[in-house]
Amino acid sequence: MAGGFAWVWSAVADASATHTGAWPLVPGLAVAGAGLGFLVVPLVNVVLSAVPADLAGGASGIFSTAQQFGGALGAAIVGTVFFGHADEGLTEALDTAMPWVTGGFLLCAALCALLPRRATAGHSGD
Repeated sequence: MAGGFAWVWSAVADASATHTGAWPLVPGLAVAGAGLGFLVVPLVNVVLSAVPADLAGGASGIFSTAQQFGGALGAAIVGTVFFGHADEGLTEALDTAMPWVTGGFLLCAALCALLPRRATAGHSGD
């Protein structure tokens, strides 16, 4: 996802002098979308596999709430940075906000690297 948004950032910076439409953004957004798809399903499986079966419902709810809170917090931070610089121009605001976006995704990648590589056995509720 960080690579995809860095690609979008680069495409916007390259096209800032002339209007080229949205097509230069498509490859970066496709990479970011694929990164999201490759992250969400395995992350849910890894997190919930570490929870006993009788607690899976509660753990799933907490996980979903944490995802929603993290998304809202991230949007608030990036939005604050972006709109704090919007009076300088949208390209400048994007140039200021995109390091926060890519840095956030790189931090998440580093944290995901700390997760277990496979599901743990023995949580069948025995």
